[in-house]
Amino acid sequence: MKIQGWEKISGYTYKGYSIVNPIHDANEEVYYATILDLNHVVSSKWDMVLKTTNGSDIITFRIEDSLTKHLMATSGLTKENIRTLQKFRVEYELLIDDILETTILSKVTRNINGGTAGIINQVQSAGINVLYGSSSLSTTFTPAHLLQTIKDLQEQIDKLNSK
Repeated sequence: MKIQGWEKISGYTYKGYSIVNPIHDANEEVYYATILDLNHVVSSKWDMVLKTTNGSDIITFRIEDSLTKHLMATSGLTKENIRTLQKFRVEYELLIDDILETTILSKVTRNINGGTAGIINQVQSAGINVLYGSSSLSTTFTPAHLLQTIKDLQEQIDKLNSK
């Protein structure tokens, strides 16, 4: 596998996650880069690895936390998926979206019957902490309500980030 122009991905930034230090091994079978989280003062770092599997046409695309080595996201690609840097960028953005979506949805717990047991983290609304799914709320929140609330919050965050 040879990715033409791999070094040119340095600086690709999507939703505040920027690729830096792209390198590859001598045989050009494994490609590495670091992803910096520019959204926080203390940037967390992730490792990005693209690797072929023993002559297979499948390329494993992994992103893991640099410190804990916890797998953040993975995808199986073909050479066609990364034939150009633009196609690679699309795959990168899809993995970042997967990571962000998983992070948001992991805060929603499900009970045995499939209903929502509540959001683990508290959401601050008008200066008052509200825990969705708690008995103090008069409205019953369904999973659809929670997802809509999460989408609304993400839109507010995106608007603030664009200013």
